[in-house]
Amino acid sequence: MTSPATSPVNSTVTSPATRTAPSPTTAPPAGPAASNRLTYDDDLFLRTRRVLGVAVVNQTVWRLPAPLDLDALRALHRGLAEGPLQRVVRPGRLPGARARWSASTTLPDLLIGSAPVPENYVLAWADEQAQVSLDPERGPTWALAAAPTTSGGTVLSLVTSHVVADGGMHVGALEAAVASAAARGAFVGGYAEGAPSSDSRRLPKEGERIRTGLVADLRDATEQARAAVGGLRRMARQGPVPPIMAQQSADRPRPAPRPDDGEPAHPPIVVVDTDASTWHRAAHAAGGTANSLLIAVCTEILLAAGAATAGMPVRVSLPVSLRQPGDLRSNATSGVSIAVDTTVTPAPERAGVIADMGQIRARAKAEFAALTSGTRVDTLGTLKPLMQMVPDAVAKRAARDGTAPLCLASNLGRLPTAFAAPLGTPASSVLMRGVTQGLTRGRLRQMRGGLDSWWSEHNGIATLAVLGLDEERLGTAAQVRAAVEAVYARHRLPVRFW
Repeated sequence: MTSPATSPVNSTVTSPATRTAPSPTTAPPAGPAASNRLTYDDDLFLRTRRVLGVAVVNQTVWRLPAPLDLDALRALHRGLAEGPLQRVVRPGRLPGARARWSASTTLPDLLIGSAPVPENYVLAWADEQAQVSLDPERGPTWALAAAPTTSGGTVLSLVTSHVVADGGMHVGALEAAVASAAARGAFVGGYAEGAPSSDSRRLPKEGERIRTGLVADLRDATEQARAAVGGLRRMARQGPVPPIMAQQSADRPRPAPRPDDGEPAHPPIVVVDTDASTWHRAAHAAGGTANSLLIAVCTEILLAAGAATAGMPVRVSLPVSLRQPGDLRSNATSGVSIAVDTTVTPAPERAGVIADMGQIRARAKAEFAALTSGTRVDTLGTLKPLMQMVPDAVAKRAARDGTAPLCLASNLGRLPTAFAAPLGTPASSVLMRGVTQGLTRGRLRQMRGGLDSWWSEHNGIATLAVLGLDEERLGTAAQVRAAVEAVYARHRLPVRFW
């Protein structure tokens, strides 16, 4: 949810999207013996924290219309402690060898609030939980918190380090914990369908068909060096990547230093629920899908706020999950970008609505197909082995010019039944998002982003979270809300703000 969910180290999409692409040409090996080494994306988030002091976490917040069930909550906590989130990073023993995963012995406390949370304070409560300190190298790597609400319901939060879990792992680990709690009979109504099998939940142990000694580190370092050389050769053969001709954050002028650059940044977030059936009808009527409507809505929010110019294409970043059944990787998310034509309809009652939804659908479909077929030209992909080997000092210098996407549209899709009812009662609303801890106002300005967004659907409710990254045009909750409200009205979507 990966990224906010966007890593300052790299402009590649890192939010926790679970839009699943078709099986790639080379599917990642599944099962506990596949690999115990950190992937490039795991390492990216680890370095973001270690080198820049910026930690990226994913958070889900459930609003549950039932009293707080302490027994169910404790059972869920226990299930999470037995799952794949309970892992920490161990460094390689030789230069060039990738770090590896090991089971963590640090169990996070279960955080239970005693004071009821007012309904209009739930988002602020969620912000407080999202700042929990997580440590992927020592633990804990996740946090579970709950509190009663003044209306008699419950609010629940799960925060996971992005080093340990992208959106797919975040969802899968929670599903497995719900299934585990249901198997113990902890609560009535617990769902188990779609949860990972016990094998996929189990973290590989040292010595279990996975050698973790010096010989294994030497072999891994050698293989990484060969992969780095091979990547450089492939990059030379494929030549430069054709640029996407569209408005993007890298084209924005670099901001001048300001006295408050070192102060903490608090980018505003707005969360809105609408009827999922209305969302789908609006998309279908415009010749698009739920995903293409999401892309259009996010682009129109930028236009409404003045953060992008109508009539000129806007570059939109789209995360794609490459996770396969039984996939033990902490991060298995890639991403594509498309140029969205911002020609808007002249009809007065629909002024500001992107006229051609079909072009969005066609371009996104083409990019998804190129990604999964292996025909997409990607300079970053060929350089990943080399980038994972470079020292922290080199990585820090490279991160200085990193930018966030102008528009990030994460389609998390329809949430699994078990995930939407973690304590046995289906949630009335679910927020999923990425949060960047330790972000300063100076770093936020340097990233020059526009907005990040996360969309999901469950129980007939479509929820959109919009994070404003443009300090001037989307720098307050009021600015973000006004733009969201205007765009939803154009598409005749009812709004229920958190």
